[in-house]
Amino acid sequence: MDKKLIALAVASLFVAPMAMADDSSVVISGQMHVSVDSLDGANAAKNGMTRQTNVSSNASFIQFGGKEDLGNGLNAIWLLKTYVSLGGTGTSDVGVSTDSFANGPAYAGLSGKSWGAVKLGKDESPMKLMGRKVDLFNNQIGDIRNFSLGFDTRPNNIVEYNSPNLGGFTANVMYGTNTDVNFGLLGTPVINGATTDKSVDLLSASAMYDAGPFFVGLGYERHNLSNQNGLAVAATPITNAVTYSGVSDEKDWRVSAGANLGDFKLVGMYEKGTDLKGVSGNDRKVYGLGAAYKMASNTIKAQFYKAGNLGNQSDSGAKMYAIGFDHALSKRTTAYLAYARTNNDTNGQFSAFGGGHGDNPGTIKGDNPSGFSVGMIHNF
Repeated sequence: MDKKLIALAVASLFVAPMAMADDSSVVISGQMHVSVDSLDGANAAKNGMTRQTNVSSNASFIQFGGKEDLGNGLNAIWLLKTYVSLGGTGTSDVGVSTDSFANGPAYAGLSGKSWGAVKLGKDESPMKLMGRKVDLFNNQIGDIRNFSLGFDTRPNNIVEYNSPNLGGFTANVMYGTNTDVNFGLLGTPVINGATTDKSVDLLSASAMYDAGPFFVGLGYERHNLSNQNGLAVAATPITNAVTYSGVSDEKDWRVSAGANLGDFKLVGMYEKGTDLKGVSGNDRKVYGLGAAYKMASNTIKAQFYKAGNLGNQSDSGAKMYAIGFDHALSKRTTAYLAYARTNNDTNGQFSAFGGGHGDNPGTIKGDNPSGFSVGMIHNF
């Protein structure tokens, strides 16, 4: 009898930890997204455009997330997301320091089915997520963020509220205080490479209806650049902070919409930024459409975007064209081909390779960057 009791006690030492592991809410997931790119972009040594070939990481990531039931419908939630480089090409996503831990969204908070969720930490802005929803070339060449007006952000020091889904309606509000996103100002004093400090705050909000075959969303974001302090410039560097005068708060409105009609998908986005980089009247519009058609495991897709002139700067816009072919190798793995080209006006300097894509040789004003990409995406 004693031997049986001892054996049962020993077994319990192993069973208890296993039960705890089974009850754990920690979920590990991620994406490996690699591509071989042939890009015609800027080359500083040659002072012109030249074609380069590289392997890119395209915002590959691993993330850890979890939820704990606290009772009475209340849950504790958290997320740690880290972008990684594969071969040193890294990722050009906004706010990313390659291979530093938790360089993506990182937050903790509380949620409830009836009232939504509150998060503290760092997260994708509601405005950015509206653009991601309609981008058919997300983290590939031809990504919509090549025409970003500076509002596809992942700010630090945020307080965020996400509403529950009410018949297809959702709303998200984010306030970021003392952000360290370098919004920058045109013509600001620079000392030791710094043009901003952490006094800038922001407000980002969105509302969306997504039910049935159609969805439409409206977003607004404001960067309070007038709060920004900087370092004065003098013959002998000094460190006293001064407030910039005549600086406006930059703002942006964005509308995203789409329809899923069987195997055919149509998406589009319009946005208008005002007083960009803190300059009054420095306004710009960006708009475009995308379409995709699915045939069994294959998808053909294309999108077109246009950026208007910046304020009163003539011939400073551009047009971007992207076409692609996706082949689903399984539910989690996709191979693809993509081609993108941006036609800049004489004073335009837009890329075709930015926004989460690791290989970006840059663009020369007035030139037309283009590229071809062969890639694979695996989700786990």
